Amino acid sequence: MQNPQLIEETVSLQRLHLWCDPIPRSGYENMAADELLSRRAEAWLRIYGWAKPAVSFGYFDTSAEARSIFPGDDIEYIRRWTGGGIVDHRIGYTYTLTLPAVEGYMYPTSANLYKWIHGALAVALAESGVACTLLTADAPDGGRACWASPVASDIVDATGQKLAGAGQRRYKGAVLHQGLIQQCEPAEGWQQILAAQLAPEVLEITGNEPYPGFADELAQLCREKYLTAEWNDESHGRRKTAHS
Repeated sequence: MQNPQLIEETVSLQRLHLWCDPIPRSGYENMAADELLSRRAEAWLRIYGWAKPAVSFGYFDTSAEARSIFPGDDIEYIRRWTGGGIVDHRIGYTYTLTLPAVEGYMYPTSANLYKWIHGALAVALAESGVACTLLTADAPDGGRACWASPVASDIVDATGQKLAGAGQRRYKGAVLHQGLIQQCEPAEGWQQILAAQLAPEVLEITGNEPYPGFADELAQLCREKYLTAEWNDESHGRRKTAHS
């Protein structure tokens, strides 16, 4: 299989902040951390881990659906701010890319952004020893489990096995892209390669906080949003559950 080629750029990033978050965080802290970075005036690539076994589900899904697909007494089930299917985070690598709001500019369609980001990721994986390519069309629908239903521009291996997928959210001109890599083991340094594919200048951030005051903002956003009954209500204010 030939190495995938980077898709023609649809976004021109001059600088990207790369933060390999050293702290495994709870599911709610991870969701809040991504949202906080999406509010910043600069682009961020965050690579992170989980404090306990976790399954996340898209904005319009429910924890009941997630539990039915990935049952377990020790699993933390977390609603994401992005779309996409139900994702098992007990294996693989999780990353987030945020693109800041720019006055007078609108980012390309989600499909084009997805192709651009996954094109860069496919190059990074290939250069890290993972043979892969971009899927050109949606695969047969396998249900709400994200890995059972690859879509166009997901990354797959030679057999069609999904290796990487993601969900996106646009908010006030900014973009939040939450992605996952599974079923492969890229060589050390794939994060830096990915960052370099996305922007010519990469500023690597070290430490427990990407910027001063982050920890306080994280605790506040978890308290005011991600840990509230409203956020975790199965109807989520949009639809009734079977028990409503």
